Amino acid sequence: MALTIHGAKPESVFRLYGADENSGSFALGWTLEQSPCYLRRVVAAIFGKPLAIDDAVIALQKYNEAGGYTDVEIRFANVYHAILEAKRGWDLPGIEQLQRYHPRLIDGSAKLKRLVSVSMADKAYAARHLPASLDGVQVVHLAWADLKRLAEQALKEASRFEEKLWLRQLMQHFQEFITMDRQTDNNVFVVSLTRRPLVEGRPRIYVDVVEQDCCYFHLVGKHWPVEPPNYVGFRYDGKLQSVHHVESFTVVENLAKYNRLWPVTELDHFVYRLGPPMLPAREVKPGKVFRNARVWCAIDTLLSGAFATVSDARDETKRRLAE
Repeated sequence: MALTIHGAKPESVFRLYGADENSGSFALGWTLEQSPCYLRRVVAAIFGKPLAIDDAVIALQKYNEAGGYTDVEIRFANVYHAILEAKRGWDLPGIEQLQRYHPRLIDGSAKLKRLVSVSMADKAYAARHLPASLDGVQVVHLAWADLKRLAEQALKEASRFEEKLWLRQLMQHFQEFITMDRQTDNNVFVVSLTRRPLVEGRPRIYVDVVEQDCCYFHLVGKHWPVEPPNYVGFRYDGKLQSVHHVESFTVVENLAKYNRLWPVTELDHFVYRLGPPMLPAREVKPGKVFRNARVWCAIDTLLSGAFATVSDARDETKRRLAE
């Protein structure tokens, strides 16, 4: 027997609800309630010290007329109160969103209060974009990888079978939220390159970043992905040139510090280290794709030779996802 959802086997019971922020926060909340070992470690990570958890209350999607719904709240009488806002990818909650939740903490009786950001972003990236505190409430960031690591630690302490089961399920689910571990994702982010200079007046061009540096870079968010893809495809000179596996990535503010031949920048960029080029079996023209458009295609639609254009590959990918 085999169970599939949208054509793929779910790796955990939590995957049945999907793989977005809600599925992550629901999985987190359920496991916090099922595992005292995990709750103890997460509370300590949020507040910076061990605290009692016996009477802690965990709330999911709690509604407040002024601030809307929160993803997860952890509260223990008048001792502590934390509000967690979860994001998929490297996205972070904005100041306005945190300000909406702030009154719930200020108006409460808890002595220790925290606003907690949860996303794929590491602590260094979050520190550059989130305030250390907001009107007297400390802001804390936890990466999905941090929450998975805490579950691994709790698993070593847990003694009950059920507790261990839910911790393993959570770890499997959070694996999907950690970019470079998603090796089963075979979608390709197809981008257009130009032969314009990287820096005005210098000979190096954008195509050279791929062909000579074996890299690619783009903004984090701002209409670009907030989660690095597993594969990137490049089209230039009127056709798809190659598809590359993303071997690793980093986040860089100033690209010129990463490579002195690259432009000076002040915004965060993903920089991908690319694997060897994979060439399509036949020439693949852009088709009905705008010149600078960025599209997603299943890897086989680009490399197998079954489709003559990127737009046909894109449309076939969309058709499969709609089934």
